[in-house]
Amino acid sequence: MRLHIETRDPDEAHDWLRGAYADHRVSLSGPSTAFHFSHKVADLGAAKVGVARHSMSLRGTWDPLDDILLFSHLLEGRFTIRSPTREVAAGPGDLFSYDPDTQMTVEWHDIRMAQVRIQRSVVERLAAEMLGDDRRVHPVNFDLGRPASATKAVHWKRLMQYITGDVATNPAAHGSPLVMRQVQRMLVATLLDTFPNSGTSDEPRSSNTPASPDAVRRAMVFMEEHAADDLDLTAIAHAAHVGPRALQRAFRRSMDTTPLGYLRSVRLDHAHEDLRAADPGDGATVGAIAARWGFGHPGRFAADYRARFTRSPSDTLRG
Repeated sequence: MRLHIETRDPDEAHDWLRGAYADHRVSLSGPSTAFHFSHKVADLGAAKVGVARHSMSLRGTWDPLDDILLFSHLLEGRFTIRSPTREVAAGPGDLFSYDPDTQMTVEWHDIRMAQVRIQRSVVERLAAEMLGDDRRVHPVNFDLGRPASATKAVHWKRLMQYITGDVATNPAAHGSPLVMRQVQRMLVATLLDTFPNSGTSDEPRSSNTPASPDAVRRAMVFMEEHAADDLDLTAIAHAAHVGPRALQRAFRRSMDTTPLGYLRSVRLDHAHEDLRAADPGDGATVGAIAARWGFGHPGRFAADYRARFTRSPSDTLRG
């Protein structure tokens, strides 16, 4: 039930992070020869608790987490994260939650960080049970932010010590569905009480206003017309005349994807057409065509392309 990756290869490290969290585009600085990445994870089923170590300085953007809710405890280093509306600058000892519905800008420097990630659907289902209305699932939306109080931050840290120290190291606990369910309920109850979310905030949230189907159509047309441009979620939402969070939910509801997921699909279609039209004898390459449409990671591009078109991009280029 315990997972562990350790590498001195930055590409391998970020391939693993893409699979575990979300796609991202980053630049690293610092001595690559001294690079070290590790991530130790205790798998608790719907929740995963672990500690990550990344030795270099990083700057970049991360796509929305979508179906993952993420909560961090910075142990060492410096970490700054920004959403379209908020910013958290963290130092050792700080806790913060993420907004899963927005693209994030991240900077960090030689960090060691404890992470809790849990399936959003599990949090929403258990939250409905705790509220006494388990007949329907109420969406629970988290913001990028810090704990509601210092006392609640301490309570969260103590819970994490219990889970990582007593539960994660106990094979008997992993073999008991009843114990795992109780741990999940305790975790969900504590995170709902600790971090800013729609279930506990008394402030009105204008971004909760549902986006209309017209907004989704406007966003789709905008992305199709500007697929070659450098777009982010904020720009797409602005073109659709709604907030980023509302557009995220509307896409998930009507398209079963996200705006940036739809944009990737549009760009894949363009790359597919370019590969079909290109002549490798004229010097055309898969890498150049992929980069033209914003796919900077060849392995990820090849995997997404194969999943969409059931053949490799190099096969398409060769005709």
